[in-house]
Amino acid sequence: MNQTEVKRRQAERLSDILMFITIYVMGRLTGDKGIAYTAVAATVCALLWIAVSGSLSDALGRLLRSRKNKGQYRNIARMRGSAMVFQMALGLAGSLCLAALSGVVSEKVFRIPYSWLILLAFSPIVLLRTISAVLTGYFQGEGSELPKAIAGILRQVFLLGFVILFSHLVGGYGEKVSSLLRQENYSAMYGGLGIALAVNSAELFVLLFLGLIYKVSRRSERKGKQEAMYATDSRWECVMHLYSVRWPQFLTAVCAFLPFALGLFFSCLASEDIERTAAEYGLYAGKYLVVCGVVSSVITIAALPVIGKIFQCFKRDENRFARTVFQSGVHIGLVHGIFLSVFVAVMGEQLADLLCPANAQTVTRMLQFGSALIGFGALSGYFSRLLHSLGKKYPVLIAAGGADILFVIVVMPGISKSDVMSLVYGGVAAVVMFCVLSGVFAYRQLRVKPDWLGTFAVPMGVGGGAGLICLLIRKLLSAHLGSLMTLLVAFALAGAVYWIALLLLRNFKEQELEAIPGGRLIGMLGQLLRVF
Repeated sequence: MNQTEVKRRQAERLSDILMFITIYVMGRLTGDKGIAYTAVAATVCALLWIAVSGSLSDALGRLLRSRKNKGQYRNIARMRGSAMVFQMALGLAGSLCLAALSGVVSEKVFRIPYSWLILLAFSPIVLLRTISAVLTGYFQGEGSELPKAIAGILRQVFLLGFVILFSHLVGGYGEKVSSLLRQENYSAMYGGLGIALAVNSAELFVLLFLGLIYKVSRRSERKGKQEAMYATDSRWECVMHLYSVRWPQFLTAVCAFLPFALGLFFSCLASEDIERTAAEYGLYAGKYLVVCGVVSSVITIAALPVIGKIFQCFKRDENRFARTVFQSGVHIGLVHGIFLSVFVAVMGEQLADLLCPANAQTVTRMLQFGSALIGFGALSGYFSRLLHSLGKKYPVLIAAGGADILFVIVVMPGISKSDVMSLVYGGVAAVVMFCVLSGVFAYRQLRVKPDWLGTFAVPMGVGGGAGLICLLIRKLLSAHLGSLMTLLVAFALAGAVYWIALLLLRNFKEQELEAIPGGRLIGMLGQLLRVF
């Protein structure tokens, strides 16, 4: 993984943060039921899109890069054309199937009839995202990661703007229908319809952006294409090569998304009161997952440069230092993850009060018992991304499959009682399983022995102390300062004590500081404390 790819991955995590913020805004505009109705449509649509073109851009980019290095420009043109034609046909078929089956899927499978119109409106996105994936794969094949990174951020920016616009336009009509029919669910349904229209509109603008870049890039390759050797692969062979490279990542993407789909399906299947289940799932997806997703993405952004440094060390044949850098990445990921997980758990009541005062008690329980998702999720991303970059796709697939099995085992008993907390417990259990398995594979691949005391035990002990400080501040100040100020004071004081304690315990080695983000700042603080 070179520095350009690191920047692109960081841009993707930034777009994820914008996505979670957009989901929260959706919840504020459509209500918790609107999020649940939209989640049904978005889940089905996402599963179909993953099946049609998930991980397509990375696989196509790898094949095009290989042919470019060999000077096979006509093969590049044929590969790109074959992929575009085949994927457009597949995406169109997927969109038509989704539109035709929208009523059956919503009413019979998920038992939420108010989702059928939203799912129908979502159906074109399968085709649109498929075309986007082929275009970004072409740019990756040219060695340019920037268009995909910019497109990901633009998609979320456009989406946020269109969500606000269409939710007011279509949602306003839905409120009139609800008032006329005296049925409040129509307001949430039409709000979800506005979200679906926003998703399609945002993707059209992203396609316009990618199309303009594609048109400009085509001019620069015409001369090389004329002078290149003749194509040797048939169109069918091009498609077969593409799918032979794509399928391990595609299966991993399916396994990674499966818990969201299974959790929603099991919740709807076992529910005796579908309206209450929809409202609770809206809190789960629109509040709990948003908080965990944003915080975990921030940690991941900070950890990605470490993976780039590992590969730099391998290229310079500095294998021993590469192992040190890897261990440093695990260490700093745990240091950030433990503190933020503990902070969210202890201060969950204040976070819930800011996000949704009307249902603060339910969200508080989710954050208190499920905040471990933050730390384990970020560390899982670090291990899996490293294994992917090393070309070890099957260990990641095995870890994702094991996580799915454990998710089902944990979720089923609670779902039978219509308890939304079972989704929280199942999600944490699945992420822990994935983290442990992928971590074992990563450590074995790099032949590194874990430093249980310095990397795991000390940060956990100090994190527990920081949690006690947060608890004390919450008890003393929350009644006087309010939720927001209490959060800020607790974060500042507990964070300062946490980092100073780690430095005084000499939890960081000077060699580690060269590899981790913020290492220079930690070193300066350590010098002030006369640790280094």
